[in-house]
Amino acid sequence: MKLNSIHTCTVSLILESNGKILLLKRPRKKGGNYSLVGGRVEPTESVTHALIREAYEEAGIILQHEDLRMVHAMHRQKNDESIIHFFFHATRWSGTILNKEPEKCDRLEWFEMNELPVNTTSAVMLAVILFQQGITYSEFNWKYPENVWSSAPPAKGLK
Repeated sequence: MKLNSIHTCTVSLILESNGKILLLKRPRKKGGNYSLVGGRVEPTESVTHALIREAYEEAGIILQHEDLRMVHAMHRQKNDESIIHFFFHATRWSGTILNKEPEKCDRLEWFEMNELPVNTTSAVMLAVILFQQGITYSEFNWKYPENVWSSAPPAKGLK
């Protein structure tokens, strides 16, 4: 497997209200899983601008920079793609939550943070668990060839 040397950057919003978080459900043809509001960061925008844009495009809400708190960064692999995924937490927004992309999303629903649906994407499930534990960085789903470490120098103190 040859990975692209360019990383994709994505953002997701852990929008919380009364102990519940907002999830969107993808249509069956797109996997039918639950995920967070979010998406890819475009080359011309910052991470927070991308999140603010995605929140409006997908859920019709307006976020302010000062209401966003970066709570987790995940470096993950999906197929042959290296993804750097930033998760932000917010409890304040303006506007009415609505499904603005019905072709990409069946519905938006609130779930208890400790009771996410079993068909929540694994990256989101892990990020929400780690967010609750105060863990701010993780690596997920990496598959290394057997000889990947053979040319690496040993760590100091190890033989």
